[in-house]
Amino acid sequence: MYPLAEGMFAPRNHWYVAAWSSEIGREPFGRWLLNEPVAFYRTADGEAVAVQDRCPHRHFPLSKSRLVGDDIECGYHGLTFNRHGRCVRIPSERGVSQAFDIRSYPVVERWQWVWIWPGDPALADPALIPDHDELGITAGSFETIGDIYYPVPGRYMLMHDNLLDLTHLAFLHRSTIASDGLSDAAEIRDQGAGWISSRRALSNVACPLYFQQTFAYAGQVDRAFGMKSFLPCLHSGFDEFRRPQSDPDDAGGELGTIRVHHAITPGRLHDAHYFFAFGRNFAQGDAAFGEAMVSGLRVTLEEDMTATREIEQLLQGYDVVPDELLLRSDAHCVDGRRRFEALIRAEQGSAA
Repeated sequence: MYPLAEGMFAPRNHWYVAAWSSEIGREPFGRWLLNEPVAFYRTADGEAVAVQDRCPHRHFPLSKSRLVGDDIECGYHGLTFNRHGRCVRIPSERGVSQAFDIRSYPVVERWQWVWIWPGDPALADPALIPDHDELGITAGSFETIGDIYYPVPGRYMLMHDNLLDLTHLAFLHRSTIASDGLSDAAEIRDQGAGWISSRRALSNVACPLYFQQTFAYAGQVDRAFGMKSFLPCLHSGFDEFRRPQSDPDDAGGELGTIRVHHAITPGRLHDAHYFFAFGRNFAQGDAAFGEAMVSGLRVTLEEDMTATREIEQLLQGYDVVPDELLLRSDAHCVDGRRRFEALIRAEQGSAA
């Protein structure tokens, strides 16, 4: 499915962010992930549980049901399932058949995120989850704010395209975080096992409006920014601002650095989930300042949602999506797409 090859949706044998830890409690909670309905809840001792959000009897959603102890009881006819998906009670039957068991999913909590493995549970190795401290999410030098969630009004790969190609900042975010010459800046690309990265640097450019307000500074800046993408879910980026080398009083002095963390998880075929976290190495301990920064960033995030919605609506109007014309600046984005396809093909080949 565009922008991937025909018949390709998403790789399954990988960890995805399913929810913020704060979203999951003793009340069952439902979310579509990789085109499957999943119900979440916590046991009495606080363990996060994820099971199929569909009773196999009459398809009633278990997320609309209730907990009985640490089991979930279907609100329609009372079939009851434990945290492992095993059917443990059918009120109208003397015994319980394993045919009524439902799927359970491996879940792991790291930082404030709950990660889920939607593929073969035998392959679910928590060591494959990107190290949060290494990414700076939990590093002591940065104060990080989480719990920011958006339902994405379009297929998940549109958001990956957005984060793999940062040249859109100069135009979609013209009034907030754009810098002159951004699209023309030389791109430095790198890659490793399971990740690819892109970064750019700008010298002696006007400080973007949003950051003028953030740093209380309206002069010229040297700016370096980039994104490291851990397929198929997480993008971790940075944006560093310094006084220009031409500054007579403080050449190259740091104004501040922010880190942004974007987790994209497929929902159904034409929607997705977006979990955003934001860190800064300045004005730490000032909660009001942090919230004001997040409030300003929401304008930028909502511009991304608008672009995704408009593209998705246009694509759904076609019986066959027209071919796109690519630019030289699309190289990193296209590389990312091909890596997604390679992950899917590897799973298809293994299944065959």
